[in-house]
Amino acid sequence: MRTLIVFVLCAASFQISAQVQQGAASSDPLALGKNEMQHGDSKGAEAFFTNFVKENPDSAEAWFYLGGSEIGLKNYDAAITDFQKLLALKPDAWVAHNNLSLAYAEKGDWADFDKERVIMKDARDKNLPGVDKTSGDTIDEFRVNGEDYEVRYFYTLHGGYQVRYLILHFGKDGKADHWIELESLDVDQGTYKAMHPKEAAKGDRVYTMDTMQANGNQGLIKFYEGEPTYETVRADAMKVLQGQSKPSASMTPGKKN
Repeated sequence: MRTLIVFVLCAASFQISAQVQQGAASSDPLALGKNEMQHGDSKGAEAFFTNFVKENPDSAEAWFYLGGSEIGLKNYDAAITDFQKLLALKPDAWVAHNNLSLAYAEKGDWADFDKERVIMKDARDKNLPGVDKTSGDTIDEFRVNGEDYEVRYFYTLHGGYQVRYLILHFGKDGKADHWIELESLDVDQGTYKAMHPKEAAKGDRVYTMDTMQANGNQGLIKFYEGEPTYETVRADAMKVLQGQSKPSASMTPGKKN
């Protein structure tokens, strides 16, 4: 199974370093633990950072990496505690809120998951310092029929298809070979505006869920009038991945049949 923390660390390591960097740049006391994480040794990293925070309880960066190692070990309750300790030291360490939402998703704790997503959305809406509005957040990972999927959320609708959520499957080469996306193409908005002028005036949009393949084929799963919650997106995607429902016939990319 893909290690949950890898994408989060890659996307946020520079952000967290800028926010909580401690000690002289020429000497990193956390180097050994970080090296163990880079090599996928979550158990070794967890042992290192556990010992480190005992002696250095005010090291926000160490709490961050300890939480990451706990996620790698699937110790989600411990990870939640670690990221909460990080936030007590550094309330604007936004990556901690994202990692908390990921841990809550792994536990199926959707109430606390939603609270963390609200915090992140509010920070982005307000353009608070240090918050990232363009990168995708890794918010969930699950297995269906022996296959692993990784879920990414985009605050700013992403790419030509204006994607909000990507549910990615990776091939043996590490590249995404097929995925499900929740998208909101501008071409779909005219009819929605005509049918729901008040909602459209408030910024609501129509969304579609589509299956996509690396070769460009796609199929329509369903339409949503207004943006669905992640729990709804997840449940509808699960039905497709489990074979309980099927998308429409393949469509030419860029067209809605």
